[in-house]
Amino acid sequence: VRDVSDFFRPLDATDVPRTWLVRPSGPICPDFLDRFLAGDLDESEGRRIGFREQTSRPELIERTVLEVAGTVLACQLALRHGVASNVAG
Repeated sequence: VRDVSDFFRPLDATDVPRTWLVRPSGPICPDFLDRFLAGDLDESEGRRIGFREQTSRPELIERTVLEVAGTVLACQLALRHGVASNVAG
């Protein structure tokens, strides 16, 4: 890191392109994503992704979207600049 311009800020959760998240270009089934964003996952689906009864909490949904978007952004930046990381997970 040379200076502050070497840092990138991820998008706001509402601005994350859907194509970053859903198949075929993203990792998530569109129906699953829609149900997740609406807080409508059943208990077994929530447990599969590490949630328990909290799958409908908006702040956790937003956090999860931002983590995935940060990973995608880090991959794009690594392709462009040769190295990048996402400290959010």
